[in-house]
Amino acid sequence: MRADTAAAYAVIPGGEPLMPAKLRVAEIRTRVVLRQRLLDRLYEGTRGPLTLVTASAGAGKTVLASSWVSAGRVPGRVAWISLECGDDQPGVFWTYVLEGLARSGVPLPALRPPARSDTTGRSLLTRLAAWLSDQDEPSVLVLDNVEVLGSSVLDGVDFLLRHASPQLRLVAIGRTAPPLPLHRYRLAGWLTEVQLDELAFTEDEAESMMAEHGARVGPEAVRILVRRTEGWAAGLRMAAMSLQDRDPHESEEIVRRFGGGRQDVAEYFLAEVFDAQPPGVREFLLRTSVADLLPTALADELSGRDDSARLLHDLVQANVFVLPADDGAVRYHSLYRDLLRAQLGRRPAEEVVRLHQTAARWLMADGQTAAAAIHAAAAGEWGHAATLAIDGLAVGGVLAGTDDDLTEALAGIPDEVGGPHGSVLRAALAVVAGDRGGAAPHLAQARRVIAGNPPTRENLAVRMVLAAVEVLSADVDRAAEAAVSFDALAAEAGPPAEDLSALVHARAGASLMWAGELDKAEDTLLAAARSAEVAELGRLRAHVLGHLALLNATQGRLRRAGDHAGAAAEVADEVGLSGVRRPAAIDAALAWIHFNQHDLRTAQRHARARPEPDDPVTAAALAVLRDRVLHSRADRAADRAAPAWLVAAVRPTRDGVVTVPVESWLRRASTELDRGRDDLARRALGHALHLAAPESLRRPIAEAPPRLRRFLSQDQELLHQHHWLGGAFAVVPTMRSDDDSRPAALVEPLTEREHEVLGNMAALLSTDEIAQAMFVSVNTVKTHIRSILRKLSVNRRNDAIRRARELGLLRTAADGAPTPVHEPPDLSR
Repeated sequence: MRADTAAAYAVIPGGEPLMPAKLRVAEIRTRVVLRQRLLDRLYEGTRGPLTLVTASAGAGKTVLASSWVSAGRVPGRVAWISLECGDDQPGVFWTYVLEGLARSGVPLPALRPPARSDTTGRSLLTRLAAWLSDQDEPSVLVLDNVEVLGSSVLDGVDFLLRHASPQLRLVAIGRTAPPLPLHRYRLAGWLTEVQLDELAFTEDEAESMMAEHGARVGPEAVRILVRRTEGWAAGLRMAAMSLQDRDPHESEEIVRRFGGGRQDVAEYFLAEVFDAQPPGVREFLLRTSVADLLPTALADELSGRDDSARLLHDLVQANVFVLPADDGAVRYHSLYRDLLRAQLGRRPAEEVVRLHQTAARWLMADGQTAAAAIHAAAAGEWGHAATLAIDGLAVGGVLAGTDDDLTEALAGIPDEVGGPHGSVLRAALAVVAGDRGGAAPHLAQARRVIAGNPPTRENLAVRMVLAAVEVLSADVDRAAEAAVSFDALAAEAGPPAEDLSALVHARAGASLMWAGELDKAEDTLLAAARSAEVAELGRLRAHVLGHLALLNATQGRLRRAGDHAGAAAEVADEVGLSGVRRPAAIDAALAWIHFNQHDLRTAQRHARARPEPDDPVTAAALAVLRDRVLHSRADRAADRAAPAWLVAAVRPTRDGVVTVPVESWLRRASTELDRGRDDLARRALGHALHLAAPESLRRPIAEAPPRLRRFLSQDQELLHQHHWLGGAFAVVPTMRSDDDSRPAALVEPLTEREHEVLGNMAALLSTDEIAQAMFVSVNTVKTHIRSILRKLSVNRRNDAIRRARELGLLRTAADGAPTPVHEPPDLSR
């Protein structure tokens, strides 16, 4: 770059000098986390004419663009202009553009800057467009704070972009989208948009930010911070700075209290967002901040205005932490809402109470009973709040752990709130807190009050919720009996809330398992799984599917158990129950599957899981199996603490399962062998293997008499027919097609890395566990899994594993672990 070229446009119209700092790439003085996914987005975007990066203050827009330039990913020479309010004059703006292009190395002979600040001739833009179009190398013009520009400047930008493309690439960064004809750019495929949702930090990226600042926090603390900040870069950075060099215990306390009321967060919002609004808008924001979700009609009620729809639309477009939600409603960013509520809290208490009463009335009329109950509680109307929560069955969200806001709002219910609604609500809150003993007196009080009133349609809901809470607070040996009352009331009321039904049947199913009523237990658990899926209770569904897998595994139905275990592991992974947080019933089922498949090494690994304190069925199943697998002995104490059917499940004398006929044929084969009739022994052994094959049931064969096992080891034909006997097979048994046709080959082969992920998927490792095993990020694993599902033409992980086996993409290692087959299968046979 020649010095005389760089200085050619160093004076703006009027004789004032240009400010060189505005022509330098923004200097970032904080610790920066390079987010490859976003760098790639900018690189791909600048292969086209226009890339637009718009989001609220502090979202990391400028940091991203500066990191991208510094990383050397820009496809051409870069001219960076940091704009200010005074730059919205055509002469000033285009002089900075010419100087920026010259400093980037673009030769611009015979192009004179504008003579006046308030106008620019079209001839300058025409000649500039023609000159840029003739360059061998593209020029990338970055305009930071583009929201300061109006149509007088942007009309020229649009003209230049249309006539200098593809050699001119524009990156526009701002809080709002500039008034360019974006609809035309979208239609032509010229526009790449990076907005707030993409700029939000993922958990992996937030963890990297914490590490950059020396903050020692665990994954759960990072998860909480990401949820509370909604991935907002500035909020996470403030948290990281406050956590820097703190001990872990102190860090946990800071994370727990982190919110929009913190001084540093509040000062940022006040200076950057709230104080910049006109007085009328500030009043609107404060009065409507009491609502978590803000439909237009509710905004009108709270604010006393009749133009809320227009105002909310403008606020969303302005990217001032007012975000669109479902059904045309909006919501405030959680930290911004904290700030607004803190400011509102400085008003007289009577005013705040009236706002909550208004919200409660409107929401109740709209059928939103949970939200109405929250506002009734905030207004101190506790009896009304309890009635809403119970009669509207909103308490199901409390019991299921899916409505933290309602749980927190109702937790302060005073003891003097009487009646069955108050008593049942206090009992429900005690159960949620893990205090089943504390729920007992409240349940007794509710029963006494209800007993004094005849059953009516009006008190049906409170009786049904009372029955549900009694089920959830009952011991495992009494829960199924208590569930009978709930089912009767539910039948009278019509279909109950799915969350209540799922909770009750999950508890009742575990109770029936404990009692040994396994057929009824399976039907009840299946119903619970269906209800949990409808109610979107992923955590509960993972537990229920785990119990279904355990039930079937203990009964020798290994293929069905494997399907349930795979589905449970997938659901657990989807809802963040990974590693030690995964339901122990899943690992208990896998341990039993591998035990019955005589893969003791893998069974030992799963048998070390820790059951939840309130899951005695899984605890007993693990205790019994640990003694057999880990210690190769029977522990009478463990046997006495477990149901009799579970203890019998490890013995070869069970009735009604596939093991019995397998063992019968094995005994017959051994007898014929002792009599010297090898042909009859081989025929009986073949029958046993044929019965055991669908479930890969290796344990009876492994425990057969030594002479029979030696006889089998010398029969190459039988071993070839039953290759599943070699080593321990995979956890999820291979599903056979209804016909003998082989599946079609992959259209696109898996990569080496995808093969490795596939093998870990088949071992039912969670996404977190796969990431740890492969030393990659969780997001990278998720990307590989999505690619695998696409290439295998399936939608779920379980289906991917099954199809991979059909295609021969997995084989069994010597130690029984599933491993990927990297060479493509031969499907021509």
